[in-house]
Amino acid sequence: MHLLNKFWSEELGLVVSAELVMLGTVGVLGATVGLSTASTAINDELLEFSHAIRSLDQSYHVEGHQSCRAWTASSSYRQQDVEISRADLCGQIESMQNAEKSSEKQSTIKKRKAPPKAKELRKKLEQKKKNENKKKSKQKKKNQNA
Repeated sequence: MHLLNKFWSEELGLVVSAELVMLGTVGVLGATVGLSTASTAINDELLEFSHAIRSLDQSYHVEGHQSCRAWTASSSYRQQDVEISRADLCGQIESMQNAEKSSEKQSTIKKRKAPPKAKELRKKLEQKKKNENKKKSKQKKKNQNA
């Protein structure tokens, strides 16, 4: 019993434990903020990387060669524009969804909205190109008049 009274009245360890609680709290808060910042930075880098991969152009052209009695054929490939590829992909997804709907019964669960139809995307692209061509022709007229 004497030992318990001694522990109860002793105050030497109190300051140390209060300091440890304070340091532990600051450490946990700092780690939380640091992990949140790291997570945001990683997400931003992955987003930039995905845009870089999407914008890669795989088009190429290799000239043929001809000498005395030997020759090689030329080879080339031109990659389709990203917008047109996306429109085609949306059209394929749309046709697959329509096939699924016809083969299965309608469920009561709400589904996500379908991506824009390929025809709509192609119309938007054509309209955009027409507008750009109009702007270019207006610029040419202004340059010729000046």
